[in-house]
Amino acid sequence: MLKKLLPRLGVSCVLLVTLPLMADEAISYFEIPHIFGGVAAIASCIGACLPVLSIFQNSES
Repeated sequence: MLKKLLPRLGVSCVLLVTLPLMADEAISYFEIPHIFGGVAAIASCIGACLPVLSIFQNSES
């Protein structure tokens, strides 16, 4: 489990740093209203969590 967790945790950390920056750049480039900045921030945080959460996809409770 730890062998799978560490690389996915690393990917999540990288995504947590890069996705909000990329979303801000896309919003400023396409001149999207600021309300969508919050939506993009929430979506990027959820997207950054997906590599770690996918470990538990097939686990039995």
